[in-house]
Amino acid sequence: MKTVPSIGSAPAADMRESQRGFTLVELAIVLVIIGLIIGGILKGQELMASARLKSTLTDIAAIRAASATFQDKYGGFPGDYFEGQAQLGAPNGVTWSSPRCNGGDQLCDGDEIIEGNGRTNETLLFWQHLTLANLISGIEVAASVDDSIGAGLPSASIGGGLAVQHQAIGGRTTHWLRLGTGAALTTGVATGVQAESIDSKVDDGRPGTGSVRVTTAACIDLGDYDPSGDQCLMYYELN
Repeated sequence: MKTVPSIGSAPAADMRESQRGFTLVELAIVLVIIGLIIGGILKGQELMASARLKSTLTDIAAIRAASATFQDKYGGFPGDYFEGQAQLGAPNGVTWSSPRCNGGDQLCDGDEIIEGNGRTNETLLFWQHLTLANLISGIEVAASVDDSIGAGLPSASIGGGLAVQHQAIGGRTTHWLRLGTGAALTTGVATGVQAESIDSKVDDGRPGTGSVRVTTAACIDLGDYDPSGDQCLMYYELN
C-alpha cells in the first residue's frame, strides 16, 4: 500500500525554515564586515585629509620660494615692482603702466611694501607678477584682474585660498600669506588640529610666535592650540 503524504506538512516545514533567523556566528561575520567597511572609509578620509594638508604646505613653500626668487632676479617685491611692464611684458591686454603701475598711486611704486588688503592693489598684482615671471601657475592673467579664489588668487587644497598682505600679526609687522576664505580671506578654514599639525611641521608649534601664527581666539587655549577650535585663520611669514 502506498503512503499518502500528509497534506499541509511540507508547507509547515517550509514556513519554519523561512522563519529561521541568523545564527550568532552569521551575525558576528556581518558585524565584522560592516566594521571593516566603516574603518576603511574613515581611514580613506584620514589619508585624503592628510594629503590635502601636505599639498597646502607644499604650495605655501613654493610661493615663498617664488617670491624670494623674484626679488633676487628683479630687485623688487612682486606686486610692488615698478618696472613690471618693461621686464615682464603685457600679455592678454595687461598694462602695468598708469594708472595701475605708475609709481605714484601706491601701485608698483617700489617702496618695498605690497599695499592692499589681500584682494586689491599690489596684493592682487603680486600673483600676476609671479605668474608673468613664470614662477607660479594657476593664476589668470588679464587686463581686468579677477580677485576671486581660483582665478586671481590661488586656491588651497585644504580649502579657501591664499592672499598676501603687509600687516602686524602678533606684534610682528611684515608680509604675511593668509590662509582663509570670505570677502577678504579673513575667515579661517583650518581646524585646531590641522593648524597645530601645520605649525608643528614647519615652525615652533605655538600659535602666537614664529613664522606661522593664528589669530582666531577660539583656536587658542592658554597660548597653545585648542584641538576643538574651528575656522582658524592662519598666517605664514612670506620671507
